[in-house]
Amino acid sequence: MKNNLVTILFLLIGLVGFSQQQNLPLNREFNLTNFKAFDEYNSSTHTSSQPILKSQISINDSLTWLSETEKNSYLFNISKPSKKPRNFFKWMGKSMFHQNFLVVDTGKFYLTIDPLLNAEFGVDTEDKSPNKQKIYTNTRGLLVKGNIGTKFSFLTSVYETQSFFPNYITQNVKETGVATGQGRVKNFKINGFDYAYSSSYISYTPVKFLNLQLGNGKHFIGDGYRSLLLSDVATNYPYLKATAVFGKGKFQFTKLHASLTNLNRRPDGSVPESLFQRKSMSTHYINWLATKWLNIGLFESTIWQTEDSTGTLPFEYRQLNPVPFVNTLTTGFNKDDHSIIGLNLKIKLPFKTVLYHQTVYDGKQKDAQVGLQAGVKFYGIKNLTLQAEYNTVSPSTYQLNQNILQDYTHYNQALAHPYGTNFNEIIGIANYKHKRVFTQAKINLAEYITTIPSSIQGYDATLTVLQAHLGYIINPKTNLSFSVGGTNRVEKTDVSENKTNYIYFSVKTSLRNLYYDF
Repeated sequence: MKNNLVTILFLLIGLVGFSQQQNLPLNREFNLTNFKAFDEYNSSTHTSSQPILKSQISINDSLTWLSETEKNSYLFNISKPSKKPRNFFKWMGKSMFHQNFLVVDTGKFYLTIDPLLNAEFGVDTEDKSPNKQKIYTNTRGLLVKGNIGTKFSFLTSVYETQSFFPNYITQNVKETGVATGQGRVKNFKINGFDYAYSSSYISYTPVKFLNLQLGNGKHFIGDGYRSLLLSDVATNYPYLKATAVFGKGKFQFTKLHASLTNLNRRPDGSVPESLFQRKSMSTHYINWLATKWLNIGLFESTIWQTEDSTGTLPFEYRQLNPVPFVNTLTTGFNKDDHSIIGLNLKIKLPFKTVLYHQTVYDGKQKDAQVGLQAGVKFYGIKNLTLQAEYNTVSPSTYQLNQNILQDYTHYNQALAHPYGTNFNEIIGIANYKHKRVFTQAKINLAEYITTIPSSIQGYDATLTVLQAHLGYIINPKTNLSFSVGGTNRVEKTDVSENKTNYIYFSVKTSLRNLYYDF
């Protein structure tokens, strides 16, 4: 009987799904159960263009890969919550442990409001300096989202944060001027940072096969932990996106246009503080569900140089072109407007295993550069997800003529892999979740070129990062949880060895990916 009720609830949600023009959060752990459902052999959901729009989720069977706990968790993630009880204490219980904090639902208008927080406290046992700073992060924020009618949705979130990071992150922030994935920083006390972060979008689906979004956020192309095409490593950017599904759901086309920023000031102008240099990005991605087991994606992205030493350049109308690969054919790889192209593959095997692959190609005339990804996910053990991945990128991929106005970056951060270019990396991840208890163990092994502070010389470096955490989900609707965890990091070169052993406790709302495994 319980199985029948779950199946009926699932079918009902599928019928009303068109009314939810909201994105799933771009957070890996939040979506682990969701992707188990999407990666089932008979599922026809497009997964490689993220964040995934709720109204474009398509599941064709009864979620046979999922346990009962996972089925209920998946349904809970994509459904609209039930109305709150009028009794105050029951309302508080629902708000704290089961549903959104505040809900307004008139039938045609639906609104939720939730607090966002991250209170993290830790210690680096490898830091022996006499005046070492206590490590903590204090984040406060607010998330507001809703639906107006059946075709229009919106979301806005704001975060305000003060952080004292472990030394390796502090060094990176000082070099880039940016908190990883979260925007520019101001100094806070002696070794801390103060920074704000916001996301927003409006989502409109005028007809069932087409969704339009205008916002400030991030995107991810691929099926792996990393993406060599476009990832959510860098901070948010203003964007306009159109997503169309056609061919009886077999094809999904995404056109993304974004405004990017280099943290280099323009020459002094009439304002007290000179503006930062800008550039634009236009991306095309088409995904084909070729068979039940094979997904094929083709990718193109062009960085448009919108200014030079003489000032702002005339608007390039090819940025508006919706046809894939026309920009690459007309601009080439080695001109002022810099293109890269790529391939994304996913193979779903019937024994609860998914293989995935990416190729990125930066076709410079003299030394064409290539990046490759190969990975596997295994779902064959109840409540467990296992993933292994290999990434390699050859030197100077994503870069052109040593001109940052043509590089594949935003706010001094890579738009693809956090290591940038010229590296090899192996990743292994194990995730286990039973009811509200969850745990993750992850290892990163990498080789790359690094520079030592006060030196311009590059050195071959090896990196080992071990990360693990154990936690309990307080509220699954907002992914509010508390956890204990640690990061053990060792970076070695011929002339130095940097060690971190960071142990922490946190209470946080996890609805975004933040990458500290570098």
